[in-house]
Amino acid sequence: MGDPNTKNDLDIRDELAFGQTYMALTRTFLAFCRTALGFLASGAGLIILQSYHPLVVVGYVCIILSIAVLIYGVWYCRKAKKKIEKIMKNEKTLTGKTD
Repeated sequence: MGDPNTKNDLDIRDELAFGQTYMALTRTFLAFCRTALGFLASGAGLIILQSYHPLVVVGYVCIILSIAVLIYGVWYCRKAKKKIEKIMKNEKTLTGKTD
C-alpha cells in the first residue's frame, strides 16, 4: 500500500509552505514601506529646493504618493494575511489538526 510517512510529510510541507508565504508577505510589506519612504524622501528634497516652483509641486505629489503607497501596502498585506489564515484554518479543519 502507501507509505505511512506520506501524510506526515505532506503536513510538514504544508506548514513550511505557509511559513514561506508569510515570509514573502513580510518582504512585500517591507517593499511597500521602502517605496513609500523613497517617495517621501524625494518629495521632501524637492520641496527643500524651493527655487523652482514646478519642483515644489512635484515634491508635494511625491509626498501624497508616499502616503497612498503606504496605505495601499497595509491594506494589501492585511487582506493577503487574512486570506492565508483562512486557508490555514480550513487546512487544519480538513486534516483534524489543532495547535
